[in-house]
Amino acid sequence: MTKTGKARGVRRRPLRKLALDEALIALFIGAMNANDHIAREELARAHHLIWSTRRFRRKSGETVGRLIDRMKELVEDQAPEAVLEGAARAVPPRLRPSAFAVVADLLLADGKIDSRERRFLERLAVNFRIPTRVATNIVDVMLVKNLL
Repeated sequence: MTKTGKARGVRRRPLRKLALDEALIALFIGAMNANDHIAREELARAHHLIWSTRRFRRKSGETVGRLIDRMKELVEDQAPEAVLEGAARAVPPRLRPSAFAVVADLLLADGKIDSRERRFLERLAVNFRIPTRVATNIVDVMLVKNLL
């Protein structure tokens, strides 16, 4: 059950086509929810990633806040796999490796990745059609980056 009392992943209505901004935020939220626990570090990293990404830093805080609220509701109302697939379709192929790297960075914010977070990244790589070797290299680079 979620905070709103809804059963997690219960599909209430068909998933509509997502815009790129919606897809990115939905992926951030889905990634943080992958292990049913949002680490404080993940939340801080998500905030940093949103505001350091060119797509979002030009938007008002109110606009981004409404977008986050809509995507939180979507993630709560839909099956996680449906959101992941819909978000992956909304990200253009040329941006998928970058989006994958940002999501990996988010999941590694607390210094570790558990089996459910790893499965989330594996499913995202498949949905993004990123070869396993490339996805592994991206995660390895994020691990090195996060050593500092």
